[in-house]
Amino acid sequence: MDFKNTAMKFFTSVEDEEHEEQYVGPRLVKTGHLNIMVRTPRSFTDVREYADSLMGGAAILVSFEAVDAALKNRIFDYLNGVSYIVSASVEYISDDLLMYAPSQVTVAKEKGVKPSGGLGSWLGK
Repeated sequence: MDFKNTAMKFFTSVEDEEHEEQYVGPRLVKTGHLNIMVRTPRSFTDVREYADSLMGGAAILVSFEAVDAALKNRIFDYLNGVSYIVSASVEYISDDLLMYAPSQVTVAKEKGVKPSGGLGSWLGK
């Protein structure tokens, strides 16, 4: 048995094996789904919804372009606290964009692409 057949058995169910001779094209394997929310907070009251979504298993991209530095740090601290509680990860995307991902989501970045300043410059350090 070659690698392709072994892999196909891993990703197909018993019902699919019965129809395997009939269809030889590509197959769509549904392993679940992930909700990714893209949000731009305008005030601190918006952030509670984001925290609830993160605790519910959604990934959140938060754009900080519409808030000043003080509110940005307050939102950052709050969402980082929620992330710590639910074992979520926080990924720096750009100077005004952070991704909060639940523990079951792996975020992979390309090697060699360096952010302009990292979280240290983002927080004013």
